[in-house]
Amino acid sequence: LPQKPPVSPTKTTQDTSQSGKKIKLSLKNIPTKIFPDHPIDDSEFARKLLQKVLKKAIALMKENDPQGLFLNPVTDAIAPGYSSIIKRPMCIRTIEEQMMESSYDSIEDFRDDTLLMFANCVKYNVGDAGQWFRVEAQRQKQLWKEKIYPEAKSKLSTEKSKRKAALKKAKANETTAAGSKKRKPPPPLAFAPGMKKSAVPTSEKKKDDAAINNLTAKDVDPLPPWRYKRRKKEVEIPSLQCLASMLLADPFVVRLLVDKIEKIVRADIMKNKSVPSGNPLLPSLLQLLNIAKISTQLCAMKGKRLAIPDAGLKEILMEGEDRSLPYETLRNFLPLFSKLLLDVDLDKRIALGGDLYDAAAQSLLAPSDVMDAEWNGASSLQDLRVIVEGAFIHLMQPGNTNEVALQNQFPRFVNALDKLSDGNMIHEKPFFISLSHALLRYKTKLPHSTRDLVTNVMIKWLRLSKDSNESCLCSALHECFMRLLNEWASLGNAVLSRDLFLSLSEQAIAAADKQGDEQKSTLFVSLWIKNDAQFALVKEQYLRMLTSTPEKTAESWKEKLGIPDEKIDAMDTSS
Repeated sequence: LPQKPPVSPTKTTQDTSQSGKKIKLSLKNIPTKIFPDHPIDDSEFARKLLQKVLKKAIALMKENDPQGLFLNPVTDAIAPGYSSIIKRPMCIRTIEEQMMESSYDSIEDFRDDTLLMFANCVKYNVGDAGQWFRVEAQRQKQLWKEKIYPEAKSKLSTEKSKRKAALKKAKANETTAAGSKKRKPPPPLAFAPGMKKSAVPTSEKKKDDAAINNLTAKDVDPLPPWRYKRRKKEVEIPSLQCLASMLLADPFVVRLLVDKIEKIVRADIMKNKSVPSGNPLLPSLLQLLNIAKISTQLCAMKGKRLAIPDAGLKEILMEGEDRSLPYETLRNFLPLFSKLLLDVDLDKRIALGGDLYDAAAQSLLAPSDVMDAEWNGASSLQDLRVIVEGAFIHLMQPGNTNEVALQNQFPRFVNALDKLSDGNMIHEKPFFISLSHALLRYKTKLPHSTRDLVTNVMIKWLRLSKDSNESCLCSALHECFMRLLNEWASLGNAVLSRDLFLSLSEQAIAAADKQGDEQKSTLFVSLWIKNDAQFALVKEQYLRMLTSTPEKTAESWKEKLGIPDEKIDAMDTSS
């Protein structure tokens, strides 16, 4: 049979397989425009660059705000009347959300929102009460204008210049490559169908028979890199500092710390007549309580800035920020807490049935007066407030006091809590739940005088709250107060009569809405009709009260408050 002439490797660039399809043997014929080096529209790069620069700037703003003053949106519950004064609120969290959604077209938009945030703070916080907030806003604003914003703007300008130069260079290289002479086609691949070993010249047999191994960089145009590769989603793992602070902030851990502190004060400080700072454990326990208090700030800053509170053994002023709260607790007010416990114990001993009752009857001993000025300046000591609340709940447990002594002991704790909370106790839900559990342990043996002390002080706290009326009506105190009354009423008239129950509920509504006892609360009726979500838990307790009340009495109560009958149904079983 006649043989086909050998195929020259320098002229043949394609062959036909048995199926008749043509196979391209050269990689040079692949067009270079399939995978462009850069997109024609560069707006996507500009958007991602601005997002990257602003993300770093926002992280620096969080680190510069250790107290979390500008971190979250401000509500009327936190700052009464805020929405009526500030028409366009702004915070770091809102700025961060707009950055993630690419709502900022330029860095100037970010600048305007940040300056608005500082201006809102200065506008709302007027007078002597807002001096600290204005000073803090001015400090953060100055650092932002002198460091954070200029660095972000410079970084953005530098990266844009680099991008522009890279695009210009790539375009020049593309133009040069298009105008250059065509290179010789590469040799055919040895594994192509129809190729035979005899086609390779004899001079090449000493080398590798595969022609692809003889190709050089000049013979093949490499594929450009793929620019649109999907990146893995960034997963932010909390730092060890955040995890540790979250564990310390657990209510069970906080309870253990508070119980340990109270035991040390009773068994060591009071017994040995020593000062709290001399105890080796108290400074460390207070330090742990303060770390638990700032756990939310550590988590908001993702642990990038860790400020460990001092143990309180000396007064500290660091970076213009007062970090002496542990010092105030340990040195100034924890001894006052020891005095409070001593006064409470003395009240019990000189009461009827105590070992010092005869001396008190002969006027040799008398209970000390409640000194309002003793606890002045303690409103910022949240760690001490938790300790006093724990001691108060311990006192209210059955068997720890008696009905006569409680008449003097109760006002002492109330005065201390008023000063420590600055008169705003309506959001202390863990405290009120614990107090309710302690009082319900009396069951039907609860003294009426104790019941009246508790109900009167709860109504007082509702009336004296500095929050808005709506916030007071929806508060944890209002909910826990009505829940406690419902539990007492379920024990029978021996603890709480039905008429007194309805009367106390009316007083609670009037106190929360800052109305007189005979005035109707239009805000309460409005929240009831709208089925407001924040008011749902409070409304549930009132519905529970009405379903356990005779129908005529319930209708009379609704008519007195001005609640339409068609808006009141039997309590839903789902609630």
